[in-house]
Amino acid sequence: MVALSAFDRENLELDVLTHPLLNVIYYSLVELVPTGCVLYILRKLPPKRISTVGGYQPIPTQQQQQQQQA
Repeated sequence: MVALSAFDRENLELDVLTHPLLNVIYYSLVELVPTGCVLYILRKLPPKRISTVGGYQPIPTQQQQQQQQA
C-alpha cells in the first residue's frame, strides 16, 4: 500500500526524457543492449553435450585405460 501511494497518479508518465528521440535512445540502451549482450554470450557458449547412454558415465580406472590402449 505504501509503494502504491508513493506515486502521484495524475502525473504518472513513462516519458523519461522530454524529447521523443531521447526516449528512443534511452529505451534502446536500457532494453535492447542488455538483451543483445545476453544473446551474444549464449551464442558463444559451447553446445550442450548429449550422452548416448544417458546418465552419468563412470570414471575409467587405470586398468580400463590400459585395456583400451592395447
